Amino acid sequence: MQEALDAALTRLWAEGCPMAHPADRARMINIGIRRWCSFERRNKRKHPTLDDHVKDLAEGLRDAFETDRKMVGPLMVHYYCVAEVMAPILASPQIDT
Repeated sequence: MQEALDAALTRLWAEGCPMAHPADRARMINIGIRRWCSFERRNKRKHPTLDDHVKDLAEGLRDAFETDRKMVGPLMVHYYCVAEVMAPILASPQIDT
């Protein structure tokens, strides 16, 4: 799981996404896994969609890496990009939630 996430973030970094920086990658992966696994406990939606998971993951990454979430502005697009790349891997049956 972590290797697949690392490979996906490496590709994203090569494509120019500043949030997939190698120095923060291990922390981002750990936070992403933890956030993904706790989604059901933290959200009480009856039928959450993959988009709900992606939004939650992007917001969790933002909160973990930014000191003031109000100042993120346009950079939030990059957190969504990271979350969209991580989501299919995290949603795979390999992970126990």
